[in-house]
Amino acid sequence: MRSNALEVKLDEINAEIEELRKERAELITKIKELRAQRKALIEKKRAEVERLRELRAERAKLVEELRQLKESRREAKQKLNQVLEELKKLKSIVEQGKRGPSPNSLRRRIQQLEWRLQTNVLTREEEEEIVREIARLEEALERLTKVEEAKKKLIELRAELARLRLLIKSYNENINEISNKISEVDGRISNVREEVDRLNGKIDELKAKIDEYSKKVEEIDLKLSQLREEKRKLVEEIKKGEAMAAKNKGEALLSELAKRAKEKMERGEPLTFEELQALMMVEGDGQENIGSNG
Repeated sequence: MRSNALEVKLDEINAEIEELRKERAELITKIKELRAQRKALIEKKRAEVERLRELRAERAKLVEELRQLKESRREAKQKLNQVLEELKKLKSIVEQGKRGPSPNSLRRRIQQLEWRLQTNVLTREEEEEIVREIARLEEALERLTKVEEAKKKLIELRAELARLRLLIKSYNENINEISNKISEVDGRISNVREEVDRLNGKIDELKAKIDEYSKKVEEIDLKLSQLREEKRKLVEEIKKGEAMAAKNKGEALLSELAKRAKEKMERGEPLTFEELQALMMVEGDGQENIGSNG
């Protein structure tokens, strides 16, 4: 009965070991699959991080380009203000020139006065008056000459003003274009960051699951080790029981054979070698037991 109970227990242990081995194999398969998924996600994340680096470099380049454009626009606006200020001064000069005689009329008047000095007999007072008048007219002519120069300069500055306004307009358009590009890149950077964060979360989830399954494998390995040790002891106990049972069975057979041999001797029948040997062994054991008891 005890042997049967031990064998039943051994079958239970073997079944439990087999079940745990299957569970362990399934967990190992899951761990391998999860690790493969995690590796793929890490590669994808690495590609996204590289893409993020490239986008940041592109953004830095655009920001520098924007800075240079704004600096150029600032310089152009500064130049524009200078031109406007100069135009204001020149317009004032030109306006003043409009209220006086024309340069040609001044030249004719100067020539007339010079001719009068050269051809007419004048008193000292008349001569001095004419000289002062010529000086005044020449001064007026010089101012008118400056007005003419101012008019020419005015034309040049108006052209420069138009050029600067077009240039500033071009800068504004380019600045808006670059600003839009930066906003677009910022959006792409934000999307990539979100993707990296999502991948990090998924990678962490897989890591936690891998750790969970790995811990279960360790627990199963510990349980298997305990069951195998229990099985080893149980098998050893069963073997000892089987050996004891075999010994008891052999002794019973030997005793039965010796009993038959003794009965044959009492009847005067001849004994076989096996019967004689069995009788001697049993009676020898009996004498040893009597001797040991005495």
